Amino acid sequence: MKTLAKTFAIAALSALSFISNAGDKNADPTKAKTFDVGMYQSVNSLKMNVLIEKSTDKDLTVVLKDSKGEILVTDHVGKKDKSYHAKYDMSELEDGKYTFEFSKGNETIVKEVNLVTTKPTTVSRQIAVQ
Repeated sequence: MKTLAKTFAIAALSALSFISNAGDKNADPTKAKTFDVGMYQSVNSLKMNVLIEKSTDKDLTVVLKDSKGEILVTDHVGKKDKSYHAKYDMSELEDGKYTFEFSKGNETIVKEVNLVTTKPTTVSRQIAVQ
């Protein structure tokens, strides 16, 4: 029974997954980027790690939006910060598409995240002897 509970717990933790769109949607792809963004999911959690490296001394804004375009979170990266790391807890969000927008002036990078809940595929059966 303990093995079944452990299996179910592991399946439930791994059942939620993120799919991040790797493509950047820059406003002008002919210009050199002044910042770069990396994202990855923390292992066995619903936390998205965001890393930003800047090459100029300008403010940068991070915005998380839902599929309706409503702003859920807004963060600012100061002029003096050359790098930025944050964890965004997405465990309270419903399934759906979410958008991270990173913008500095007229330069914008957009990353899409798809939050999906999948059902465990294990079948549990028991035999009861009476």
